[in-house]
Amino acid sequence: MKIKMKSNQLYSLLKIYSIILILFLTFLSIAVGMLLHENNKKIALQSIQNTIGRFEFLINKNQDKVAEVGVELTSTSEKIASIQDYFDLTYSEYLTKVLDINYKKNWYYYLPKTIENLYYRDSSLLSTSMTLKNFPEIYYSQKTNTMGNKVMQLPKTEVFRFSTPLLNKDTLQTLGSFHMDFEKESFDQIILNQNSPYPIQTLVFSVNDQLIYEGSNKRIDSTISKKINEQMEQNSTVELDQLSTSYYIAESLTKNNQKIVTIIPHKAIIESTIKSTISLFLLSLVFDGLLLIILFNLFKKYVDQVEDILLTVDQISVGASKNRISVHNKKAETKQLAEGINRMLDSIQNYIKDIYELEIKQKDADMRALQSQINPHFLYNTLEYIRMSAVSEGAEELADVVFQFATLLRNNISHEKVVTVENELKFCEKYIFLYQMRYPDQVAYRFKVCDDAKETLIPKFAIQPLIENYFAHGIDFTRNENAISVKAYNEKGKTKIVISDNGIGIEKERLAQLNQSLIQTDSFKPDSVGIMNVFTRMKLFYGNQFKMEITETKGGGTTVMMEF
Repeated sequence: MKIKMKSNQLYSLLKIYSIILILFLTFLSIAVGMLLHENNKKIALQSIQNTIGRFEFLINKNQDKVAEVGVELTSTSEKIASIQDYFDLTYSEYLTKVLDINYKKNWYYYLPKTIENLYYRDSSLLSTSMTLKNFPEIYYSQKTNTMGNKVMQLPKTEVFRFSTPLLNKDTLQTLGSFHMDFEKESFDQIILNQNSPYPIQTLVFSVNDQLIYEGSNKRIDSTISKKINEQMEQNSTVELDQLSTSYYIAESLTKNNQKIVTIIPHKAIIESTIKSTISLFLLSLVFDGLLLIILFNLFKKYVDQVEDILLTVDQISVGASKNRISVHNKKAETKQLAEGINRMLDSIQNYIKDIYELEIKQKDADMRALQSQINPHFLYNTLEYIRMSAVSEGAEELADVVFQFATLLRNNISHEKVVTVENELKFCEKYIFLYQMRYPDQVAYRFKVCDDAKETLIPKFAIQPLIENYFAHGIDFTRNENAISVKAYNEKGKTKIVISDNGIGIEKERLAQLNQSLIQTDSFKPDSVGIMNVFTRMKLFYGNQFKMEITETKGGGTTVMMEF
């Protein structure tokens, strides 16, 4: 009969190992995925914080430039008058007036030239514009026309505009407003410089919650702008809390209360985590698959040796007792195992005949032993015959003694090891009865067992040896008032059994030794009797919760208390 390789225990263990390894890799991948997700989340949050910080810095910087230029343009009443003349006069008239003032006062201020200088100071400046109250025209300049000119309407361009009011510092009245337009590419570059693997999208809102800038390092998610526009139409404000369920969001306010919002979609972090986790899992799976293949191949020779041993043993088990295991292809422990089995089979073969003959002789010896034994039932029947004879002769007292003795005998040779407290005391009562018959009017006893303690299980003969001790060592037959009592009850979740007598008692020194032995003894002593025998068996049965204490009975005698 050929043993199949798949039934080999080693292969079964390798299969179990494979399953455990795969489960371990799965749980490990999940754990690593969770850690990667948290790490990716931290990277994403750091990216949006860095982006929003740089945006805030650049916006504030440009806003400060605009405010500085606005203050510079209206720093004196002469400059304010020159600006108003530019809007009020024609270009030729304005130029003539500027030259005339320069000739008379040796003071020169020409608005287009002042604006032109701004482009030399900042290369990112694309255009400027200025409006004054009560003037419909707008002054507008750009890089291709730095001197600028007056227009009725500004052209539509993709720029990032910063504005500041023009104030008359003497009257604190607003004259108009000045605007500087910068390249959006400088803001887009902030997002691109983050080198983030996740799509970062930044939006800038004006004080009135109007979207004035939108940029991203990937394709712009138009759904965000759409949601914001819907919010503006419904509530006239931007509520970012509604977007937090789908995006990681960071927001900040500039000096002029412009709102900067930078977001990264949750979906991008999850997708990145899943890709990393799956890649790690597949890589680990391939590595462990190669490891298992190598292990299976390495163990194949060992499995073949074991299977050869199993095949031979199986053949021997069905009757081929002369077969032996080949050892020429075995190594190490398999060789030792094969040689050991072969020696064992040879020994068995040599001893079969002797064992068969010994078995026949043993049967004859057993038969003779059975014939020489006294049947216990014969003994019980004989005692019962004696008791019935005593009853028929009117010897009731003798009949009771024989009955009690037969009961004690049956209990002694019964095979039960555990009895209830109630049954143990019934046996003790018969034991005391025999002493009462022997010493009439000299022994009294009282047993009191509460209902909640009657069915408590204790080792057989856990109380009887203590009562026997009293009759063997403690009773005083020179007097008639000898008495012993046993109480069993439950108290605070524990069972207590108290055996008290009024005998001659135990010397104080001996009593102290006994109590000390009860504290130190924690192992069974086969040759111990009496108190130590009971203590040891109860200790083995109930463990460390069992306690025994021996004290002197008030008025003389001995009291043994057991608690468990």
